[in-house]
Amino acid sequence: MLTRFSCLFSLLFIHWYSSMGQQVLFTIERSLNEDQIVYFLHLDENGLLRKDEPISLKWLDNENSGELVPVNWIKKKFGYGIEIIQQEEEKVTFKFVSYDKKVFTVKKDASGNYGVFGKINDKRMKIRHIYLKMEGGTFWKPNITEVAVMGYHELANTHTKETFNP
Repeated sequence: MLTRFSCLFSLLFIHWYSSMGQQVLFTIERSLNEDQIVYFLHLDENGLLRKDEPISLKWLDNENSGELVPVNWIKKKFGYGIEIIQQEEEKVTFKFVSYDKKVFTVKKDASGNYGVFGKINDKRMKIRHIYLKMEGGTFWKPNITEVAVMGYHELANTHTKETFNP
């Protein structure tokens, strides 16, 4: 019951935060605890992707305060940070620093809103959520046994999920 409440609270908090001027692109949830990593989009005054920092991330501390807090340098550099591969005015291609086998693109969707797109089951989908199942390991080398990427296919109007072992 606590997990459902925490997830519901997180979704409501993220929706509220998005309405405060920052757009949430997607979230990462881990099996270790209720905390989440939230990725935000940043636009300039013309509605184009900011050149200096188009994407940022924060830690949603559901375990303690329920607030967004900065992600520390170690977690950005070796875990949840992103590496921008290519950036244009309305498009950014990136990969995670910790897993370079999947590439994601921030671009406008069919409605003209920015979103994150990637391949799920060999189809281009709008990504909303990533779940990491972790079992043991160490701080520097966690044992991630399963990754689930959840997304939405706009044209087919369907939700889909791909699960794989990294």
